[in-house]
Parts: sequence; C-alpha cells; structure tokens
Amino acid sequence: MFVLSEIKDTISVHPSSFSKPTLVSISDQINRKYANKILVDVGLCISLFDITSCSEGKVRFGDGCLYHHVVFRIIVFRPFTQEVLVGKIKSSDESGIRVTLGFFDDIYVPAHLIPRPSAFDHQERAWFWLYEARTEAIAQDPLLSSPEERMYIDTGELVRLSVESDIFYDAEPGPRPAPSDQSSAAQNNHLNQHTQKDAKPHYSITASIAGSGLGLVSWWAGAEAQPDEQDGYPIEEDSNHVLEHQHTTELEQMTET
Repeated sequence: MFVLSEIKDTISVHPSSFSKPTLVSISDQINRKYANKILVDVGLCISLFDITSCSEGKVRFGDGCLYHHVVFRIIVFRPFTQEVLVGKIKSSDESGIRVTLGFFDDIYVPAHLIPRPSAFDHQERAWFWLYEARTEAIAQDPLLSSPEERMYIDTGELVRLSVESDIFYDAEPGPRPAPSDQSSAAQNNHLNQHTQKDAKPHYSITASIAGSGLGLVSWWAGAEAQPDEQDGYPIEEDSNHVLEHQHTTELEQMTET
C-alpha cells in the first residue's frame, strides 16, 4: 500500500528559517511542498522518509533564499493490483460505491464489481446483495426480493476490497475569466463551484468486492480463521532467535547439573 519514491528537486529555504538546522529547514519545506499532493504516475505523497543527498545552499539574486539541490525519498500511497484494503463506505449511487480510507476518498467500486445478484435500492440509497435467491426471477431482478433477504451495503460500514486498477488524471488549467461587473463575477463564481464539484479526481482507484472474503467485514466475521497472529499478520519466528533460545536452555540445564 505504501512505497518509497526517490525524488530530485531544488528546495528553497527562506531567510526566516536560517536559524534552524539546515536539514530541518529542508525537511519542513519538502513536507510543505509534497505532503498530501498527487504526483502523476507516482501516487499520493504522505511525508518525507529521508534525505539521501543535499548540496550546499546558493543564494539567487532577488529573494535572499538559499537553494539546495536535494535527493530524497518520500512515502507514497499507491496500492498494487490485487492488494486487499479495508475502508469505509462513503456513498453509493446507481453507478456503484465510493469507499474512503480516511486519508484517501477516491476509491470506486463500479456496479459490475459488486457480487451478484445485487441491485441499488433507490429508497434506501444503498446497494444490497442476495446471498441466496429464492427463485430464478429474483436472481434476474433482485428488486423483487423482500427486505429481509437483502444484505445492505450501508454508508459507514467497513468493507474489504481488492484493487483492480488505478488511474491518474492530469487536468489542464482552464482560461482565466475576463474582467466583468459584479453580477457577472457572481455568476462566474457559481459556475466555478459547479466545475470543481464535477471535476475528475487527480488519482482514483477502481476496486472489487466480488470475491471470497471481500465485501462487508461483517459478512465474513463468523467465517474467519483464528491463526496465531499479531496485528492481523501471521507471526514468523526468527530461526536465529529460536536457536539462541535453545542454546541458552541447554546451558542452563548443564549449569544445574
């Protein structure tokens, strides 16, 4: 889900930050410039990981800032294909389901990647899945089912999904509006708000919940195995640690003898 990406950039340090250690000032500037930003074909930048090289600062004429050529690594969110994530249902409509991870909201589950038979309930504004359809007619048209048969995918529920693909959208800046009177300016502002609302996200993920173990976490709560795990991951014992423990035990036994 998270990867390290190496970036080369020229970072400027303002004179007001000269009192700080150089690397601290540069780190602050890198985080200010990159954190929570989308880099096309890279991913969502989270925060600076480390600085691998940094040149001496040079002053350019006009602003008094120090400019450093810096090579650094940054933590990037970009899950790989088929990676399983757990998020929350943010919203639903006829086209599919939108999922959020808290720090990233643009995960979409299209209608064809929701388990079948399923349908969108316009009254509840939520998708539902039929675990077993009573008749072939209900399987063909799930909206014929009774509410008791439906397993709703409600907003706010935890959902487990598998990443299918991701896409970057590098939007071109539009033309600047021409100067106008107050009424035209208000109208342009209203149009700009609609444009921003309908704008494509710079980075989005397409995911599926149609698979074994996928979908609402509550669906599979009773079927999950209980292996020896810690924080959700299997515990793998270090063989060197085991050998050291056995060796220590043998020494203790020899001492007692």
